[in-house]
Amino acid sequence: MPAITFLPEGTRNRFWTSFAALAGLLAVIAAPLPAAAGPLSGTYTLSPANIDADFSVKVLGRGPVTGEFKSVSGRLILNRKQPEKSRVSVKVDLSSVSTRNDTVTGFLKSSAMFDVANHPVATFQSTRVRITGDYTAEVDGVLSLRGQTKRTSLTVKITGAKAKGQVGFEVTGGFFRSFYGMAAGLPIYADKVNLVIRGTGRRT
Repeated sequence: MPAITFLPEGTRNRFWTSFAALAGLLAVIAAPLPAAAGPLSGTYTLSPANIDADFSVKVLGRGPVTGEFKSVSGRLILNRKQPEKSRVSVKVDLSSVSTRNDTVTGFLKSSAMFDVANHPVATFQSTRVRITGDYTAEVDGVLSLRGQTKRTSLTVKITGAKAKGQVGFEVTGGFFRSFYGMAAGLPIYADKVNLVIRGTGRRT
């Protein structure tokens, strides 16, 4: 992971040092926690119970296809003093994909789309953070899906610090499914899969 440099003074800079240390999918998180919460450095767990991962795909002439991934998990190691040494890994269980239509859900699991039988897991690894505002950043990383690994970017917004070392976050972005061999239905069904991920990271 490339080094990320910050100015050494000011409240905003302390916030972003924490932010960069928690860079990641679905889960690059940090915030100016109260002093009682203790130091931010350590290991954080992202569990399916604390993450809502929704997706949508636009459809010509009608409303979008929407759904969710019910099992998204991860682990990150935070080094506040040297954020470039922090690491994050996020895993999506593709068999947990769900929509309001059983036929659509089955199609998404089929070989034409996620091919869950042969590629049951997708992963995201962050590579760089670009600060864009007081509580937002662009996060670059690599998404591995269906045996293919491609670069993508996500927007991260901090939604607030919580008790016991927890931090709320919202991630938006997406990926182009054709890059991963999922071109079925184009162009009626849009190429881009839009993601909105909300959740809480817990320090362990």
